[in-house]
Amino acid sequence: MSRPWYRRFPDNFIAGTVGLTLEEKGAYSLVLDLMYVRGGPVPDEPRYIAGVCNCSVRKWNAIREKLIGLGKIHVVDGYLTNERAEKEIENAAKDAQERAENGSKGGNKTAENRTNTNKFNGTRPASVQPTRATQNQHQIKKEGNLVLVGGEEAPTILLDRIRDEDLFKACEAINGNVKVYLQRFPFPREVVAQAKAGLGEHAA
Repeated sequence: MSRPWYRRFPDNFIAGTVGLTLEEKGAYSLVLDLMYVRGGPVPDEPRYIAGVCNCSVRKWNAIREKLIGLGKIHVVDGYLTNERAEKEIENAAKDAQERAENGSKGGNKTAENRTNTNKFNGTRPASVQPTRATQNQHQIKKEGNLVLVGGEEAPTILLDRIRDEDLFKACEAINGNVKVYLQRFPFPREVVAQAKAGLGEHAA
């Protein structure tokens, strides 16, 4: 079965290909990809694999002999195979089957529960109303050029790492660093107030 993705262990690959040239590493990686695409061994057809690797048949045959000699690939009944790849493909198939079976069981259980609820209850469950805290999380308003999030009781102020650069850094110094990939972050109002006061003191 063809797989759109597979588990890859870069440390293992790097360690296992020490001593191979760049061409040999690339060809070996492509052969492994072909195995995962096919869901098993690849036909040992030099013209086909040379075409995938975009090299001459002569070049591929030389690389093939090197990989076979190092035990990276094996020839079995006219096919190229790799023990680790076959094991991973087998494990992936088992995992997929288990997920499918669990999903089927879960669907049956959900249908059973729904039937029982309708049978013994006969009433529509009351809709869940959001709590005040949940409602506050979605309350957003402006205070000057800053954005308040969280309503009146415990608002935070949404700062932009680029637009509010100095204030953002000052808040980080008080509240802790924000992950670098987050351009905007809601800081507690008291943190922003303390940071603004500090910036005012430095400016003075």
